[in-house]
Amino acid sequence: MTHEEFCALALEHGFKRVFFLAPEKFELSDNPHHLVTDVRAEFPFASSVAALIHPYAPFEEGERIPPYYLASNKAYHGMKAFIKELNALGIRAEKAEIPIRPALLRANIGAALRTGFISIPPFGTRMVLLSIAVSRLAPLDYDIPVRPLCAACKSCISACPAKAISESGVDFSLCHRAFMETAAHPDHIRDRQSTYIGCEVCQRCCPMNAALEAEKPSPEVREAFDTERLIRGDAAAARALVGKNMTSNGKLTAEAIAFAARDGLYEDLITQQEGSPFEAVRDAVRYAVSKLKK
Repeated sequence: MTHEEFCALALEHGFKRVFFLAPEKFELSDNPHHLVTDVRAEFPFASSVAALIHPYAPFEEGERIPPYYLASNKAYHGMKAFIKELNALGIRAEKAEIPIRPALLRANIGAALRTGFISIPPFGTRMVLLSIAVSRLAPLDYDIPVRPLCAACKSCISACPAKAISESGVDFSLCHRAFMETAAHPDHIRDRQSTYIGCEVCQRCCPMNAALEAEKPSPEVREAFDTERLIRGDAAAARALVGKNMTSNGKLTAEAIAFAARDGLYEDLITQQEGSPFEAVRDAVRYAVSKLKK
């Protein structure tokens, strides 16, 4: 199989670009997600690491459905099917969770932004990045320099609802994303959360994404994320679209309750969830009742 044939097959699984990186070692001062830092030791068969780019379009401003997590779930299942097909064709391939952004930057691909994201044209920062160790395909040389606009732009600093971004970068202990690993969120996060599961404010205002055209969620996605439906606890369809890992323990219902309370809606329906088996939902009801009283 050639690199071109590999890329053509990747495209069939939703990956619009592939970069073949050297299977090198990474030095990380902090590795909370237990990423693979010594690729050769972990995957001795690997000739390269294929960085898979699954881009996605942003949704229109004010939309609470998260386009990233819809794309992330699609990309994950696309990668699984891709690996299976590669193995059947005689290319050994395994998922390799490496520090993908540092790996791309080291290969002269894209630009690091103040927000912690990497921008690669023409996708900006709106992409899911996955990587697989592969045999029989050598790494390639790249030179895709991107001039970041951070020095002259402070849009993300001004827009960040958590005030987590400064000229020196991101304080991830303040970032809303740091509070999204569990179903229950502090009230100050509920007050300012902009999308289900996470926050996309800094990506929305970033000029590196200015050329990307916004889309609307499909009717299927809109129905799955219907606020009333989620408040009632019917989150199965939404969870199937964005993945179960980030939506357990009543998370989507709890977030829907908080959004509805901020909008002044569904008070009677919200109070019906006071006896929910999920602690996060019960706490969201407490938040909502307090918010609606005001």
